[in-house]
Amino acid sequence: MIVGTLGLQIFAQPLVSLFGLSDETARFCILAIRIISVGFLFAGWNIAIQGVFQALGCGVSSLVISLLRLCVVLVLMAAIAVGSFEGVTYYLTGSFTSVKKAVKEETDQSGTEDSTEATTVDNKNMENTLVFVHDDMNNKDYTALNMYNTKTEAMDVLLLPCNAQVSVSSTLLKEIRNTMTEAGSSVNMADVARAFGDKKYEMFAKIVEDISGAKISGYDVISSTNFKKLLNVAGGVSYHFNNAISYRDTENVLQTIDAGDVILDGTTAYALFTYMDGTDGEESSRLERVNTYLTSYMEALLSKNSTSAIAKKYDSLVTAEGKSGLTSTEDILKNLTTDALTIRIMQGSESKGIFTLDSQKVKLQVAGLAKQAEAYSQSSSSKSSTGTTSTSAATGSTESSKNYSIEIYNAAYVSGLAGQWESYLESEGYSISLVDSYQEEGPLSQTRINVTQDGMGQDLLTYFPDAEINVVDSISTGGDIQIYIGTDSTNVPAGSDSTTDTEDETVTDSSLDDESDSTDSTNSTDVGDADDTTTSGGYDFGSDSEQ
Repeated sequence: MIVGTLGLQIFAQPLVSLFGLSDETARFCILAIRIISVGFLFAGWNIAIQGVFQALGCGVSSLVISLLRLCVVLVLMAAIAVGSFEGVTYYLTGSFTSVKKAVKEETDQSGTEDSTEATTVDNKNMENTLVFVHDDMNNKDYTALNMYNTKTEAMDVLLLPCNAQVSVSSTLLKEIRNTMTEAGSSVNMADVARAFGDKKYEMFAKIVEDISGAKISGYDVISSTNFKKLLNVAGGVSYHFNNAISYRDTENVLQTIDAGDVILDGTTAYALFTYMDGTDGEESSRLERVNTYLTSYMEALLSKNSTSAIAKKYDSLVTAEGKSGLTSTEDILKNLTTDALTIRIMQGSESKGIFTLDSQKVKLQVAGLAKQAEAYSQSSSSKSSTGTTSTSAATGSTESSKNYSIEIYNAAYVSGLAGQWESYLESEGYSISLVDSYQEEGPLSQTRINVTQDGMGQDLLTYFPDAEINVVDSISTGGDIQIYIGTDSTNVPAGSDSTTDTEDETVTDSSLDDESDSTDSTNSTDVGDADDTTTSGGYDFGSDSEQ
């Protein structure tokens, strides 16, 4: 009996795991086994004494002994378990408190309450708006969250998957179930769009608020036709296709874009935006392409055209809702620089074509971006005042990092950033041994460089002037230097594999009425011929004839 008791106390959990029970049921089974097995210590003596009383003809006494074994001992042990100190109950099951917590966690996963501590997003000075591009052909809505800080004039753009699967709070879930009675603990944004019809954008805004913690100030809706016109404003942007892609034009004719460097107009850029490659990670791949292209597009847009003209064109193409009192498009663009603009993908994971947003990571991501935006102006002034000093120190007599193995980690949550830095630093003569993502601390606002010896990595300040250099005992992955790319290093110098723009004239407000429609005719050329799609001038804001 002693051996049996010890065995069940020690191996209760492995035994229960053989039956494939839920976490909640398994916890109660382990509790029951450990309570009941303690009674085995008394069972041997009880059975022996019961036999003695039977041999002596004392039937009543034997019955009492049997009842003690079957009832009293078990009841006593249960009472001890319930009324014991936390230390004893922790031994029995990990405590009854843990059982209650486990029940609560399972309930939370069903959409009742969040078991984790909520991440607070500082919405002070933030104007968070949603932008929807609606495609009538496939009835999809391509969504982005624009986070604009009115104090620092920095903007972060978060791209949302079309078919995002999200878990929402119990309060919002009840509201959704008033229309979608079949909704489970998580909902698909595409299903929400179909169920809510004309009210879908209001519900989208509530869902994004719920999962991100960002207070939504309003939203813009733009048709796919008008979005193509907006994409034409940049005058053509270069993009490198690893593989050829196909798409159907407005006449439902199959068109092809060949692999290689292609200058994209509005139509072909939109094809890039919407192309699905049919793989399990097709939405992730699409968002990666969109991220890369939009970065180049915004650089071209802001460098080639007047902000007043861009704002006028944008406002004419969109339908705005709930945005009264917010900073105007012109005022946002007037002071917006590429350094103050980042484009990211909302945090989550994709499996079998379904992209599931991680609410906790999204909240951390949004909170980090809001905090980063608040510190942007200070960081910018620091960069301008210390950049010369840092570069000077880096080019001094310190040992070159080109002699060491360097690892690069993307800690800025900017898609493809680590790969771009890898290409650039390798072109500079550095040896890159590892490229990976880093999401353990949320997006880092400051680049971090870990070195194994004092004095190493100083020359890297030429490329990362605001970086923090830390000396560590060792690097487990085998490298000599680790670079964690922060949001202060999202702009990779020229010479990397980032896309480049064509040289076009800058459009000014005064020239809007004098431009010809050459852009429109240029943009109507065949897709896939890069030379034919190249634009040779600024965009004609006075024309709405783009295709």
